Amino acid sequence: MIVRHCRMRQFISMIPGLIFVLGLAGCCTAKPTGITGGIPVIDTHIHLYDTTRAGGVPWPKPTDQVLYRPVLPKHYDKVTRANGVRATVIVEASDRVEDNQWVLDLVAHNPKHYVGVVGNLPVGTPAFAKHLERFAKDKRYVGIRLRSFPEGVSGFNDAVWRDLQLLSDKGLVLDVLMSNFNLDDIVLIAKRLPELKIMVNHLTGLIINGVPAEAVWTKKVRAAAQYPNVYCKVSGIFQRSNRSPAPKKVSYYAPIFEVVYKAFGEDRIIYGSNWPVTDRGGEYGDQLAIIHEYFSAKGKNVTEKLFWKNAAKFYGVTIR
Repeated sequence: MIVRHCRMRQFISMIPGLIFVLGLAGCCTAKPTGITGGIPVIDTHIHLYDTTRAGGVPWPKPTDQVLYRPVLPKHYDKVTRANGVRATVIVEASDRVEDNQWVLDLVAHNPKHYVGVVGNLPVGTPAFAKHLERFAKDKRYVGIRLRSFPEGVSGFNDAVWRDLQLLSDKGLVLDVLMSNFNLDDIVLIAKRLPELKIMVNHLTGLIINGVPAEAVWTKKVRAAAQYPNVYCKVSGIFQRSNRSPAPKKVSYYAPIFEVVYKAFGEDRIIYGSNWPVTDRGGEYGDQLAIIHEYFSAKGKNVTEKLFWKNAAKFYGVTIR
């Protein structure tokens, strides 16, 4: 009886160790977890800035209660760890030329994660070529974003075409923010510069309202997508919902996703978050989950292309 009691006590004393071993084994054999089910993610659209810098920042404005705060790698790194983001392309939101160098320097400590920068340079100005030559010496500088024409430049004049041709000749890309441009402009650029890779930002800038897409917009999307050098970024969905908090049901965004997917196909759609602007609508993981839920239904191959393969090809970056 005494022997049996001793053995029982020995067994009980071993339980914590057994739990630890079993837990460790479970950890090592578990399938990849996370919103994307282990599929790597390249986020091709975030912004970094420091509102405490001398001279401030041109964007966001001090009146913006959500975004006006320091937004730095240490803040974004927490987001990436929580959501399985393996690599990131930064889109420069400042129109100050020297801020292109500032953001390159800001992330120089981690080139394995911050794999690309889409800069902001004044197209159509005498200094454009000099600036582009300077920044493009850094391989992380993958192209520029066309946000608007700089002061003194009116429309697509000869100087603008000269600079966009230079961008194309150097094998760099053109992101386009659609606030001041439209899909007719995209067709114009794509037709004239067929070798220039063009990325339409934020699902063409359309306001998403949860209803089927209008026929006029759908027609214009299809017209732009006819050009093989035009891609579309599935990004900024919370911003495009124009609601705060943004709707969290996939069905709200599905009609727009479907038009873009059918027009551009699986090879010319690319994921981007638009962080930290995502904060206006919800958590980073919320928008990632919405996009993943919709596109994962089209198969693993499509999902991998959306979340990293197409980005690697378009921007010339890698996951390490």
